[in-house]
Amino acid sequence: MDRESWSEQLRADFHLVILCSGGSGDQVVDLVVHHHEPGSLLWIRPGQVHFRPPAIQGSAVCFTDAFLGDEASMSVGPLSWMLGGDDLTDVRAHLAVLHDEYQRYVFGPTGRHLARGEAMLRHMLMAFLLRVQQAPPLHGGSLIQPHPAAQAFLAMVERSFPTIHTVGEYATALGYSPKTIARASVEATGLNPKQIIDARLVLEARRLLAHTEISVCTVGRRLGFEDPANFCKFFTRATGASPGVFRTSHRV
Repeated sequence: MDRESWSEQLRADFHLVILCSGGSGDQVVDLVVHHHEPGSLLWIRPGQVHFRPPAIQGSAVCFTDAFLGDEASMSVGPLSWMLGGDDLTDVRAHLAVLHDEYQRYVFGPTGRHLARGEAMLRHMLMAFLLRVQQAPPLHGGSLIQPHPAAQAFLAMVERSFPTIHTVGEYATALGYSPKTIARASVEATGLNPKQIIDARLVLEARRLLAHTEISVCTVGRRLGFEDPANFCKFFTRATGASPGVFRTSHRV
């Protein structure tokens, strides 16, 4: 990676939702490539390391967890959607209403609407985000079918991967049998639950190794590995490179 491309990496403390309406291009988020094309939607969460979006046409919505308030739990979840049919029509309609209200609140004449304008914007943003989440998202480039057990499992992995590493613990916490979790996960993503857990651990490990200076031992501890040797074995087995080699190869 050259110095110019390294300088293009960003790590914002706000959400960025991009709905593409024209053009195409790839964008890297947490070392994973996401493709923009008409109908695609990418939701970058706070703290995720990403490159600048490509030169495409579309709409972007930026907001903070503080603005979401009690609904800041939306900070976790899938990143990519490929919208079509009613999903794309509805998301565009919600976005248009949100845009119009934002323009009225920020640039319109002073009036009574300003007293509750921020609350109205928050509700409209929530409606937009909820409608996005009703559409089947992408996971590893494949559509996730709307299966309650799979959705609950993926959401919990996103929240708990540093502390819970076994399928049994997730199944117990969610109130499903391990077999149900396994069947739902494979149907939704093509991956078994252990693969999903390990992939999320590897993603976070790669993020910390590539974008921070903390020691390999500290990276392992943050991910729930008390023994550094166990973390190194896990990472090497999953990626084909030791943490040290991976870090060196991703430095300028």
